[in-house]
Amino acid sequence: MRFGVLLSLISFLLQLYRNVAIFPGNIVNHYYLKKQRFLLEILHQVQEPLLHEQWIGLGQQIVTDKSQYVHYNDHMVQFNQLLSTGRLLPRDVYYNPQLHEHYQETLGLYNFFYNTREWSTLRQNICWARVFVNPGLFLHALIQTLTKREDYRVLIVPKIYELLPAPYYSEQVLKEASRFNYANWIRQRDNEDEVQLVLPKRLLPENLSGDLRNTSKWSEAMSEVHILSLKETRLPKGLSLLTEDPGWLSYWYYINMGISFQEELSETDRLRDWYYYQLSQILSRYKLELYGQQMEYRRLLGMEKQVIRPIRNWQYQRYQLEVEGTSEFLSHLLGKLRMDVEEAISTQHYRLSNGTLIDLRRGQNWLLGLEELFPYDLSQLQLPSAKEPQQLLDLHTMLRDPQFYSYADRLLHAYRSYRSAFQPDYRQLGRPTDLRILEVQVSSLITYEEPVDTDISNLLNVRHFYSGNQFVWPLTMQARRMRLQQRPFRISFNLESNKTQSIILRTYLTTSAGNIIEEPFYQLDAFLTVLHAGHNLISRESVDFSGMIGDHISLSELYHYVRLAERDQFDFPLNITIPSCGFPRRLILPRGGSSKGLSMRLFVLATPYNYKARQENELNCDFSSGVSSWDELPLGYPFERLVEEEDELQGAHTMWQTVEIQHEDHHTLIER
Repeated sequence: MRFGVLLSLISFLLQLYRNVAIFPGNIVNHYYLKKQRFLLEILHQVQEPLLHEQWIGLGQQIVTDKSQYVHYNDHMVQFNQLLSTGRLLPRDVYYNPQLHEHYQETLGLYNFFYNTREWSTLRQNICWARVFVNPGLFLHALIQTLTKREDYRVLIVPKIYELLPAPYYSEQVLKEASRFNYANWIRQRDNEDEVQLVLPKRLLPENLSGDLRNTSKWSEAMSEVHILSLKETRLPKGLSLLTEDPGWLSYWYYINMGISFQEELSETDRLRDWYYYQLSQILSRYKLELYGQQMEYRRLLGMEKQVIRPIRNWQYQRYQLEVEGTSEFLSHLLGKLRMDVEEAISTQHYRLSNGTLIDLRRGQNWLLGLEELFPYDLSQLQLPSAKEPQQLLDLHTMLRDPQFYSYADRLLHAYRSYRSAFQPDYRQLGRPTDLRILEVQVSSLITYEEPVDTDISNLLNVRHFYSGNQFVWPLTMQARRMRLQQRPFRISFNLESNKTQSIILRTYLTTSAGNIIEEPFYQLDAFLTVLHAGHNLISRESVDFSGMIGDHISLSELYHYVRLAERDQFDFPLNITIPSCGFPRRLILPRGGSSKGLSMRLFVLATPYNYKARQENELNCDFSSGVSSWDELPLGYPFERLVEEEDELQGAHTMWQTVEIQHEDHHTLIER
C-alpha cells in the first residue's frame, strides 16, 4: 500500500511541475515589483527608439568594469571590440541569428547580461542596449538571459508575439495598428471602423487561471485604460487556423531560443533526442491537420504551390518566400545527409569529422555518428542567405512556410532510418508483463472556433504613451480573431494486472487507416500510474496532459496589475504567467468534421516504470540540466525510429481505439 501511495505522490508532483500554474500563497514584494515594472517599460515599443528619460539617462554607456562580472569571457571581449570600432549591427538592419555575424554579436551581448554580478549592473546594460543596440538582437539576448539566469527567472517576460507582433499578424493588422491615431479616431469614430472601443470592458478568453481577467480586481487595474479592438478582415480558416496561430508559431521560436547559447551541457544525447521528438510532434500535428482537411499528408512534395499570405517584420520589410540560394543550400544539405546515412547503414561504419573511421556496431559508437549527422541547435545552421527576410529562415515565421514541413519530413526520415539501424532494441525493455489492456474509452472529441483577443499595443505609435515626458499606458489595442479550440475530454483505461506494478501509459493520435510507416503518430500524453492486482479503472483528463499550457494575461494587463500592486491594492502572485516552452493545449486535436466526424484512431501503449523519472525545467526553456523524462526509453517511443511491421504495435500491452472528432460551428464572432 505504501508503495502505491509513494508512486502516486511521485506522479502527482511530476504532473504538477509539468502543468505549472499560479501559486496564490507566494506574493511578491515591492523590490520585485520595481524590477518587473522596469522590464515592462523597457520592452514597451521595443522596436522604437526609447523615450523614457529615466532609462535613457541610465543607459548612456555599458558597464566595462570587469570586476562587475562573474566571468569576462572571449565573447564579451569580441563584443567590446565591435563596440569600440563602431561595427555593431545598426538598429535599422534586419536581424537574424541564423546569420553568423548576428549570432556572434548576440552571444556577446548575452554574456554582458548573463555574467553580471548585481541587478544594478544588469539594469544599466539593459538600458544601454535598449538605446544603442539593434532591437531584434537586444530582445533575443535579453530573453535568453532572463530564461537562463535562475535568480531572474521569476521576472515575467511577455510573449514574443506581444513584444514583436508584426511577423505574427497580417499586413492589414500591422497597417491599421501602426497608423492608428487615437485623437483623430475618438472624434470621427463610427460603428463601421475596423477599430472599436470595447464597452463594457472585457477581454477574451475570460477563463484564465487564477481569476485574473474580467473580475472586480481586473476592472480596478484596467479602470483608466481604453480597450480598443481591431478586427481582422480576413479571418484564418482551414489549414491557416493552425499555421497562422501565434501560439503555434511562437512555440518553435521558444524551443529553439532556449536550446541555443547552452554551454557545457552534460546530456547532449538526451537533448538531441528531445529536440527531434519535438520536431516530430510538430510535423505529425501538421500532417494530422492536412489529413483532417482532406489534403495530401503522406508526401509533402509540391507543398510550395500553396498560396501564402504576405507578412512583414517589425521593420515593415516584407518576408520573401524561399530564395534560390536557400533552396539550393538546404537541398544539398539534406541530399548529402541522406547519402551519408545510407552509406553508414550499408557499410556499418562512419568516418567522423576528425578522420576517424568508427564501427557503428561497437559499443556506443552509434551515438558518435548520431551526434555528427544530426545536430540539434538550429542557431548553428548559418546560412549566408539569412540576411534577407525569408519566412523559412526566421524563427518567428518558419512554421508558416509549407516548405519547412517538407524539409522536416526528409530530415526525420533520415534520423529514424539511422536509429532503426543502430540504436539498441528497446522492445523487451518497453514490454511489461502480467498485464492486459482490456478497454479504452474516450469521451466526445469536439473542436470549435472561438474568438480571442491578443495584445498588439506594441504596434501603436509611441506618442500614445507619453504625456509630456511622463510615461503613461492609457490604452491597449487587442487584435480580435478566431482560433481553433477543443472541449475538454477524458480517456478512460480498463487494465487487468496480475500484480501490483507501476507503468507508463502513452497515448498517440493517428489517422483512421494506412501503412504504419507512412502515418503520422502524434503523442497526446504520457503519464505514470500504479496498477494493483485485478481490474484497474484509470481516467485521464485532457487538461492534465503533460507539457501543455493554457492562456495567459496580456502585456497591458500585466503592467496595470503591477501598478495596482505598487499601490498596495493587489496581492501580486509570484507566478502570474505560464511557461513559454509548453505546447498550446487547445491545438492538440485537428479540426474535426462538421457534417460527418473526422475518423481517427488512438494507439495506447503501456511500458514498465523503472524508477528513473526525472524532473527538469525545459517547460521554462531552461535546458541546462537536461530534459524531463519518465524512463530511459527514447522520447516518442516507439516512433523515434521506422516502425515497419504492424505486429510491433500489437500485444496485451497495447490497444487501438477508433475515435471521431466532431467540429461544432458556433457563432462566427462574439460581438464587441
